[in-house]
Amino acid sequence: MQAHETLPRPPPGGDVVQPARHGVSDPDVSLLESLTPEERAWIIADEERWRRAYAIAGEHRGIDAGGIYRVLRNLEKSPTERLRAGLEHGRLFGSPPR
Repeated sequence: MQAHETLPRPPPGGDVVQPARHGVSDPDVSLLESLTPEERAWIIADEERWRRAYAIAGEHRGIDAGGIYRVLRNLEKSPTERLRAGLEHGRLFGSPPR
């Protein structure tokens, strides 16, 4: 699937807000109303992250938007949070042999 292609919207009455990577640009307002203000703000910011990731991927052939999204998420973390996450990942998955 090309970065600019979109999937169809879920049927009305669904209980999941689909992120922008699935072609949703205006989430169902009734679903957002059931969220706390903090959850709603996170969803909106996450939508923007996915849009930005796809825009960047669209400019660079062969680059995965999911990888760009993960980088954008990590850039929002402090250096301490990134280090902690890297160390935890290393403990869970181990280091490749050298």
